[in-house]
Amino acid sequence: MLKDRYGNSASTKSEAAMAKYNEALDLIRLYRGDPIAALDDAIAADPDFGGAWAARAGLLVQQTDKAYAEEAAKSIRAGAAANLNDRERLHLKAAQDWAEGRYNDGTMRLARIAQENPRDLLALQYAHVGCFFLGMQSELRDWPLQAMRAFTSGEDGYSYLLGMAAFGLEECGDYARADIYGRQAVAADPRDGWAVHAVAHVNEMRGDLEAGIPWLADNAQHWAPESGFAYHNWWHLGLLYLDQGDIAKVLKLFDEKVRPDTEAQVILEWIDASAMLWRLHLEGVDVGDRFDKLAACWQRAGEDTIYAFNDLHAIMAFLGAGRAIDAERTLKAMRAAAADGGDNAYMTRKVGLPLAEAFIAFEAGRYGECVDKIMATRGIAQRFGGSHAQRDVLTLTALHAALRGGFASTAEAIAAERLAHKPQSPWAGRLARQARQLSAKERAA
Repeated sequence: MLKDRYGNSASTKSEAAMAKYNEALDLIRLYRGDPIAALDDAIAADPDFGGAWAARAGLLVQQTDKAYAEEAAKSIRAGAAANLNDRERLHLKAAQDWAEGRYNDGTMRLARIAQENPRDLLALQYAHVGCFFLGMQSELRDWPLQAMRAFTSGEDGYSYLLGMAAFGLEECGDYARADIYGRQAVAADPRDGWAVHAVAHVNEMRGDLEAGIPWLADNAQHWAPESGFAYHNWWHLGLLYLDQGDIAKVLKLFDEKVRPDTEAQVILEWIDASAMLWRLHLEGVDVGDRFDKLAACWQRAGEDTIYAFNDLHAIMAFLGAGRAIDAERTLKAMRAAAADGGDNAYMTRKVGLPLAEAFIAFEAGRYGECVDKIMATRGIAQRFGGSHAQRDVLTLTALHAALRGGFASTAEAIAAERLAHKPQSPWAGRLARQARQLSAKERAA
């Protein structure tokens, strides 16, 4: 049997299949190109290469989109009938866990593969993504750090460990080390969109526009081409321009980089689009027909309830487009999902549902209800996944609800918290001034 680029034994004797599999591993770690096509080429060279089928299944199930369910099931079936070594068999089982809604089980299975086989960077990366979806912040940091023991600096794969560790460090609030690790990873491979993204998160959390804007804009020629992840880094740049108050640049980035194809069927992209438009909506910006086009895409997934984080962003799009009936339809599906088994039922019940109700209350003008539900849930919201930067939309919505509802002291409290975390942020300063003005008006009355 042959070994992959990291030295892991693989269930194929075909040099052609292994070359294509190694190409897929490179594309997966970079979030570039079409790794499914590379895996399909590996399978064409050796249809019994179970490791390629398992990698294909794992990639598909982590798209959190029911549109890929049939292809994922096909990969799991074919993998089970193919040649598999013990490590690959666990990969396939993890993909099956995900396909059946046991996200935590699948993620932990991948982590155990990586701990027992620390050079299995694919298992680690899939586990890392699982941590992101499940809000497992310590593990997001610690599992890449564990794997570093098996690599040396400059070796194939090492810089990608740095990039993963950087994101985990940032999510755990260790901004200084996150910045160092992320920049080291990008210096080793400027195409590494995940490491670029880790440093972008550091700048977002600090409200550091002076460092954040050039970091993304000046390096885009390296990380953006052929990247399936570029829209998210462009989204981060849009957040920084929104912080700066440059709405024209935000809309230009949205149209040209975040959502250039208004019919694209990529749910992860829809999430960023929903989150950006909702922030603009909170600020009172007229976004034209952008919400309408986005809501039309969400229509097909509005009742899928595969992942509560997706459902909340569908509701943002529906509300922004004035499609209250569709928002209620998603809410009804979420209530049904909350009563089922599986990890998404828990996420929906504890986090997704109260937040969905809060956003619907906001749009209906029930600002007190919105504030109460968000503030009661915000402290555990990591349990339905996403990053601190993504979940910041919760705090922003609660703050705007407090401002609109006339809850001056609450608005001041949330604004003061934000300014303490981001003292350099112009946006935090603007919101703090609005809260103080509301309090002054209340005192004058």
